[in-house]
Order: sequence, then C-alpha cells, then structure tokens
Amino acid sequence: MNNIKPPSYTKKALRVLVFKTNLVSAKDIHRISPVMGDTPGILRWNVDEHDIDNVLRIETSWLLPGDIIRVLTNAGYVCEELPD
Repeated sequence: MNNIKPPSYTKKALRVLVFKTNLVSAKDIHRISPVMGDTPGILRWNVDEHDIDNVLRIETSWLLPGDIIRVLTNAGYVCEELPD
C-alpha cells in the first residue's frame, strides 16, 4: 500500500504525466494494475509496450512525477519522467 494522500486544497486541471519504464510485457502491466488502481489521484493510465521506451501515461489532477516514480520503484520497476 502506498502513502500518497490527496492534497487538502482544490484540485488542479487535469494533466498527463509521461514516463519511460521497463514494463515490457502484458505480465508486467498486469502486475502493476492493482497498484495503479489503489493509488489515489491516478484517473487513467496506460502503457505503450510497443514504444521503445515502454511509455507509461498517467492522467491526474494533483500527483507529481515523483509520486509515480516512487509507486513504480516500490513495485520493482524502473520509471523515469520523459520531458515534454
């Protein structure tokens, strides 16, 4: 279980965070699915396992890139924010 708590202030606009990962197979994606579903603030997520960087996209209104990196690292995966 993660320790991410929603902020007490009003939600910001929806934004998309993009990460390079080592989620290379459907099995990897299946393994992180419960973690992603249990993480407050993740509205939608997907992994493009056909992209060379195995891109993870997260839709959120308040999570920070460091929150997502921590979640994936704790699950045993590599996650690095990609620049815009």
